[in-house]
Amino acid sequence: MSGIGPINERLMKPNFNFALAFRQGFLFGRTIRAQNKFFRPYPVIDSSGNNVEIAASSSQAALRFRDPRNTENDLLFLDTRTHGGFPWFLHGGIGIRPEKVRLYLRIPEGQDIPGKFPDADPIRPGSGDDMGYLDSLNSPYYEPTDQFEVVVPPMTHVAAEYYNDGDLTQQPVLNLQFKLYWVQFYDPENARGRVMIRKIATGEAPAAFLEVGVGHTLIDYNEALKKEWGVAAMELWEAME
Repeated sequence: MSGIGPINERLMKPNFNFALAFRQGFLFGRTIRAQNKFFRPYPVIDSSGNNVEIAASSSQAALRFRDPRNTENDLLFLDTRTHGGFPWFLHGGIGIRPEKVRLYLRIPEGQDIPGKFPDADPIRPGSGDDMGYLDSLNSPYYEPTDQFEVVVPPMTHVAAEYYNDGDLTQQPVLNLQFKLYWVQFYDPENARGRVMIRKIATGEAPAAFLEVGVGHTLIDYNEALKKEWGVAAMELWEAME
């Protein structure tokens, strides 16, 4: 698993600096609080709460990560843009079992699946395409990795499709390993904030660089989020000045 490591090593603690990459640029800040959000075992369920079983060489259409105790709840959804006076977001990874089951992530739900080669056709989970998926080899159930390092901003639903590449009917079971962060952003209009932004952007101050979404498929920093979070996104070169 060259280049892939345990997601635990990527999760942040309070007072960690970070740079958060949206499609429009970066936000820079630090964590105020951090709370573990684990769900293991998480049997994949449909919208009615039934366990999903996938026949050999078959697929399962997109499903949210619903709470088995109340399917109206989405485990990876934040329904407000701030909480307790602070911006917040989720960050984590997913482990999966059994072998031969592939997970194809959609974030936000309905968007293209990340992980394809730049000039390749879109990934087709229903055909079990050999790219853009997570399986137990790359992200084992008991040690989820950063194969898909998932950052979920508020008001964003996440979904996944599945493919059974084996010869027997299989039931996917997941290990959802996330942290919820309450954060403070550094304001580029403030002198002290500008100093910290430059230090993070240039590598002078240790910081985690996180992508909102997965891979090159970054999520928009929309106007509603910008209004409530109260800070503008910046290009990296701009932050270095």
